[in-house]
Amino acid sequence: MLQIGTVLSDRYELLEKIGSGGMAIVFRAKDRTLQRYVTVKILREEFIGDEEFKTRFRSEALAAAKLSHTNIVRVYDVGQEGNVYFIVMEYVHGDTLKQAIREKAPFDTKSTINVAIQIASGIEQAHKNHIIHRDIKPQNVLVGTDGIVKVTDFGIARAANGATVTTSNTAMGSVHYFSPEQARGGYVDEKSDIYSLGITMFEMVTGQLPFQANTSVAVAMKQINEELPDIRQFNPKVSTSLEMIIRKATRKKADERYLTIDAMIQDLIKARNEVNGNFVQQSPQRPSSPPPEIQYLSAVDNNRKQAEAEARRAEQIRQQEELAAAEEMMSRQEKQPIKNIRISKDDDFEKEYEQVEPVRRSRRPKLDMQNRRNPRQEEGYEQSYDRGKETKVVVAAVATALIIIALISAIGVKAFGTKAGLFGDSSDNIKVKSFVGMELNAAQELAEKEGYRVVQEKSVYNEKYAQGIIVEQSTPENSEIKKGIEVGVTVSLGSEVVEEVMPDLLGDKGDVAIEKIKNLIGKEPKVSYEYDEDAEMDTVMEQNPVSGTKITADTTVRIVVSRGEETKTTIVPKVEGLTQSRAEKALKSSKLNVGDITTVESDTVEQGVVITQTKETGEEVPEGTEVGLVISLGKKDTQQSEKPEDTENTDNTTPPEQTPDNTDDETQQTEQTQPPQKTKTKTYTVNPPAAGITNAHIKIVKTDDNGETVVLDEQRALPFSVPISGSGEGQITCYIDGVQMWSDAF
Repeated sequence: MLQIGTVLSDRYELLEKIGSGGMAIVFRAKDRTLQRYVTVKILREEFIGDEEFKTRFRSEALAAAKLSHTNIVRVYDVGQEGNVYFIVMEYVHGDTLKQAIREKAPFDTKSTINVAIQIASGIEQAHKNHIIHRDIKPQNVLVGTDGIVKVTDFGIARAANGATVTTSNTAMGSVHYFSPEQARGGYVDEKSDIYSLGITMFEMVTGQLPFQANTSVAVAMKQINEELPDIRQFNPKVSTSLEMIIRKATRKKADERYLTIDAMIQDLIKARNEVNGNFVQQSPQRPSSPPPEIQYLSAVDNNRKQAEAEARRAEQIRQQEELAAAEEMMSRQEKQPIKNIRISKDDDFEKEYEQVEPVRRSRRPKLDMQNRRNPRQEEGYEQSYDRGKETKVVVAAVATALIIIALISAIGVKAFGTKAGLFGDSSDNIKVKSFVGMELNAAQELAEKEGYRVVQEKSVYNEKYAQGIIVEQSTPENSEIKKGIEVGVTVSLGSEVVEEVMPDLLGDKGDVAIEKIKNLIGKEPKVSYEYDEDAEMDTVMEQNPVSGTKITADTTVRIVVSRGEETKTTIVPKVEGLTQSRAEKALKSSKLNVGDITTVESDTVEQGVVITQTKETGEEVPEGTEVGLVISLGKKDTQQSEKPEDTENTDNTTPPEQTPDNTDDETQQTEQTQPPQKTKTKTYTVNPPAAGITNAHIKIVKTDDNGETVVLDEQRALPFSVPISGSGEGQITCYIDGVQMWSDAF
């Protein structure tokens, strides 16, 4: 047998065994090329030398490969490696319908119809391609966690126009779902799949198989001869329309069933809306001239009936011989004297005996006829024999009745666990709580307080619920049960742990790396972005864990994606109203360059002052951006009077008769006559740069005639106001966490 970890065709790695059948073993595997899970079905070793089985194995792949439908499991690949023959199919994350029936049946009408429509849709696709499945049963139907139902296992499928007159013995394990014609080894067509679907639906709504016996042959005979049991004895809540559909699909005669699977689908769709509708049409009459295959089967039936008739005649002869022996014994006994028995003249036992039908008499051939007397006249015999026998019969009958009652009660508790029982007092009933989403221990404690028990039936992997949490319960919420009854629950094992190898993502595009991780472990990695002038934009430059590390679905994978070379930006300060020199200093302090300078005359703006700037105040631009300035030339008449004013000022010289010793005094006198510069104070408010930021590092720089001064450089709570004092004209610039936020004239 192949070991877990084996890789087929250098591509399909076997991860775990998930099932087996009479012909093949099924594994869950990993497709290393496409990075996805698949199902691999491998032919059993004992059949490798059997050409018939290999042919059937190939036919399954060919039959399913022709079909592409939502409700049919897809076949991806067929291969052979040495003596290993395998089929690669779609992996369905879920369970078989058979398992769902064991856990949840009986299904309600709506659920049964929804599942049946999906199965029928898959069968319809097969029939359109002239393929008969021939083995429809719950074991061959997969129910995904997403609710999609898929038909699988076309192992004994045949073309509708091919050899369909015999049934392989290897498929007798499915005899509970075989149509009567399959059970007889007769002609099989599309209506055989319809019959099997009907039996499957019966099991869904009742939780029971309609025909059961100790051997496959006995089950097959019931399929041929017995009518379908009453569905309502198992599930009284089934809708009328669904019951009629099941009965029509499971008619013993093929031509009394639905003519096509499409017709059955149409009725199922109607039944979903018309719960108690009476739209299921009566079956058509049998054709007057049956096909040769039916004539052949009729001949077989006639031969069987003839053999049964001969057996009945032989039984009658045996009974007649026993009757003759009984008559002879009676004759001998009547010739002997009979003591202590009074015989009434009204009792004519000879006549009475002769009037009894031979068949009825033959059932008591060994009875001593002398002891048969009229109980009205034989009081002693009545007390010694008849009463004793009657007592035994009564005791046996009571015992049998008690056994039957016990069996019925047990079956009632098993099949109708949500009820109070057949003979229970409804006042003792308890309503079941909902345990889904609870821890097992907590659920058990709650149930014990209520008077019943919660037991763990199985454990399953589940991505939605953590380990130890209940994901399902066998008895629905608010169902009524007796005290002491057990409620089965399914407990989560958490997410399925599958180890994978961390790939090398460095240099991959960001979206490619994200998709790789998602396909590998089922979830996306955590992504962060950083500037890096050495790494190409939108490529992975860091990963954690490193390549080669074992990872699972619980591993948090982190990658860092490059933003490329960082482009630093700055805020354009307001320089309008400043002198040209101050404006240039303000721009440089903001890491901007001075662009073109244009001069114009202005009646409103003083000479040498900036009228306008080419970049708007507060605009965020890359560092080094050029900002052009428009400088005022002042009024025209002011420009013409500048020279005389300068000449007039030069005439104010020290008189020649003054000695140099008085020069310092005159200089001091001149400085004292100049007006002192005016000091001013202005208050600035620093607001948070974004919502939610209440504390940041603040730096405020003042630029004036005295140069650049740092007014504030510390961590501060936001918002706050700060007064700044100075003389002359200047520029105030504010930085928050190292980023220039604004600049204003002082």
